[in-house]
Amino acid sequence: MTWDSGTAPGKIYLLLPWYNEYLHVIFEGTDQFSVSFNQHNDECNPKRRPFPGVADSVQADRYVVYPDTEANGEDIDWDDDEDDEDDDDWDDDDEDMHLDAWKKKHKHRKSKGGRRRPTKGLPKGHAKIPDGRRELYIPLTHFDIDFNRVVSISFHGFYTKEPITLHHVEIVPDIPMPSQENGHYRLPGKLPSGRLVFRCSRPNSFAFGIDDGQPQFSQQVMRILDEQNVRVTFFVVGAGLRDRSSNFTEFYKEMLKKGHQVALHSNTHPKMESLRTLREIDDEIIQAVKIFKDQLSIKSSYFRPPFGTVGARLRQELARYIPNPYIVNWSVDVEDWLWANTSTPEKQLEAFYRGVDSGGNLAVMHYLNPTTIGYLPEFIRHIKNAGYRIMRIDQCLEDVSAPPL
Repeated sequence: MTWDSGTAPGKIYLLLPWYNEYLHVIFEGTDQFSVSFNQHNDECNPKRRPFPGVADSVQADRYVVYPDTEANGEDIDWDDDEDDEDDDDWDDDDEDMHLDAWKKKHKHRKSKGGRRRPTKGLPKGHAKIPDGRRELYIPLTHFDIDFNRVVSISFHGFYTKEPITLHHVEIVPDIPMPSQENGHYRLPGKLPSGRLVFRCSRPNSFAFGIDDGQPQFSQQVMRILDEQNVRVTFFVVGAGLRDRSSNFTEFYKEMLKKGHQVALHSNTHPKMESLRTLREIDDEIIQAVKIFKDQLSIKSSYFRPPFGTVGARLRQELARYIPNPYIVNWSVDVEDWLWANTSTPEKQLEAFYRGVDSGGNLAVMHYLNPTTIGYLPEFIRHIKNAGYRIMRIDQCLEDVSAPPL
């Protein structure tokens, strides 16, 4: 499930003036979810792919304020009035050390979009909220996007069945002062989260990212790529390399020799953001990295999330085990998962043409079905006729560690 703030078609928000402020969310229920800021694509056109163009995520529970359970909640009074004599009433000698540190790091500023008027007796930026509700504050600086091209905010990556209700979402200039009432609240640091990509950055480039396959089709795929003289990126599930009967290890060793890129695609292909524990996510990453080293003698910093599902937990754990990972989704979907086993497999061609015509230049496909493999030469011809140069994903992203073209 994903909740997206949404915008009118083509609309963007210029939020750079608020870059040093905070996303404030009041909610009830689970705090086990991701929050993303989404950036528009280069053309600021929702009909062009990808849309949105870039996203960065954080895990919500790291930013939650945990108030004193005995505090009485009050309704929030929202007011644009900048003058409030009660703002200076708050005083607690026991908190002087915490306040001094807080004031040095978080100076009160006038918000360019209006500000919240605190409840009497509380520090600026922290009015009491009704019982049963919680709040979180996330620095906008923790989202690595272009804040002059914001298109939406998303709440996603829910992996429990606990309900959630969002009551208020806003940008505010301040966070709560540390106090006994809020458990001496401190903002956490930004965790590394890798680079999520949907398209190639190199001009006139196109890349095929080929996921899971069937062993009986591997040699046919190799012949097509040899005949067309193109290099692609294979995203490989670790468990398949362990299965000696599949001969995948020898196949991918041969593809590496031919100049193709071989990259990570988890160990057993679950929806990783839906896994209940970090240990389960970590195991998928660790085992995949290990089998690449043991069977292929390579390391890869490229990872495609199974099913394309990705949130803050997966991104942060990937960055924990893989330095500066590239998390690769796509802007062209062949839709073989939808059409390959139907009476209308030609719709895979239609889906591919539609994605390319909409500006996509990084594809996802599989070699699980003979119809998809049969269309691969046509996919390649279509791209060449359109004037694109086909290359590996690391090359199309202009990665300095990629081999030269």
